Amino acid sequence: MRKKVRNTLRQFQMVPKGARLVIGLSGGADSVALLHVLHSLQKEFAWDSLTAVHIHHGLRGAAADEDARFAEGFCADLGIPCIVKHYDVRAEAKARGLGEEETGRLLRYAAFRQTAGEDGFIAVAHHRRDQAETVLMRLCRGTGLKGLAGMAPVRENICRPLLFCDREEIEDYCRENGLGWREDATNREEAYTRNKLRLRVLPILEEINPQAVGHIAKTASLLAEEEDFLEQQTALFWKEVQLPSLPEEVSLSIEGLNALHPAMRRRILRQAVGQFQKKDISAKQLAALEDLLRKESGKQLDFPEGLRAENRYGTLVLSRRAADAPRGFCYALPMEEEIFIPEAGIAVLVSLDEKKVEISAETCTNVFDYDKIEHTLFCRTRRQGDVIPLRKGRKKIKELFIDAKIPRAERERYPLFVAGDTVIWVPRLKEAFGAEEQTDRKVWIQIRRVQE
Repeated sequence: MRKKVRNTLRQFQMVPKGARLVIGLSGGADSVALLHVLHSLQKEFAWDSLTAVHIHHGLRGAAADEDARFAEGFCADLGIPCIVKHYDVRAEAKARGLGEEETGRLLRYAAFRQTAGEDGFIAVAHHRRDQAETVLMRLCRGTGLKGLAGMAPVRENICRPLLFCDREEIEDYCRENGLGWREDATNREEAYTRNKLRLRVLPILEEINPQAVGHIAKTASLLAEEEDFLEQQTALFWKEVQLPSLPEEVSLSIEGLNALHPAMRRRILRQAVGQFQKKDISAKQLAALEDLLRKESGKQLDFPEGLRAENRYGTLVLSRRAADAPRGFCYALPMEEEIFIPEAGIAVLVSLDEKKVEISAETCTNVFDYDKIEHTLFCRTRRQGDVIPLRKGRKKIKELFIDAKIPRAERERYPLFVAGDTVIWVPRLKEAFGAEEQTDRKVWIQIRRVQE
């Protein structure tokens, strides 16, 4: 297994030399094997550091406490730092209107990203059987080529070094190296869709063909190559149909969409929905969205995930429903550390080093006079009476939103950047204390959109 992981790391260039690597550690055999094998390969690949992150979901009482203690003990034996994050997943799921399984996944990846920061890498322990389960789950729900391609070996800074390993060889690796692991009793409960596929469906498929899991995973790899090519084509057609839009909206030409081949039109629509949610749109929802293109102006379509699509005078406009808009938030912004703000779907970096910020279409960056900012920086939503200083006087944030025609629902979750109680930046609209050529000390604020 070690040789297979080494080859996978090299083939997909998962983690570069000198990288800081964060490993998700649940305590199960998969994550235990992953952490152990990566630790054994650290010198060979010249990674700077390894850090394990264990998530206590607050769902399984004493068993979850034991999992956390096991993770800390295992990491101590290896000499690896272990960070344990505690969450009340049940309460979070209720607040977000999502299932506990989905909420747990979102919180896990948010914790991994926060620990990794801007330049770190994340390794998770999905293996070949997980890949087969993912493909089957998406197939049952209805999906496109991208969904059938399964989980990518590496995407952005997240990698899956065990994706081509079988569960059996992972457990063999643990036994050969004297590694214990924790068993999650909920994995044997059939309350979750994935568990039903694991416990019922896959065993039947393996009765038909013992190599079923391997064949499904191999098919996913082939489809991933096809998907990679089609994504390049989709980017070209996206530019042709995209229209100017307000912040937090996506606007597409209905005439342009209807002129596309149906397959490309569906890809464009999936990409548009993907601007608002990580979860893939179902085949039924996609069909309803296509049907909206043929209806008269003013017709709307609401999705369970809080997304709204509207046929607006020849333009398809996607936005988040007001009722589902995130609640107000306020985050302190430390220097030189990227902070994830889930309510706004953004990551924010404040830095005194221009080289650390990125100027691109995917980021929104501004530079300020550091000496004029006397207080801690915050990113928060608007408050009653908020104003922003201007060269002459000041302007109410409420009036700024009205002048810019920001929809009422968007105003309640529009991120403002504040020094103490003073608003210094309303992204894409107005700024105060901007740096000039002669400014001695400058501070950069970068916003990057993040999809969980």
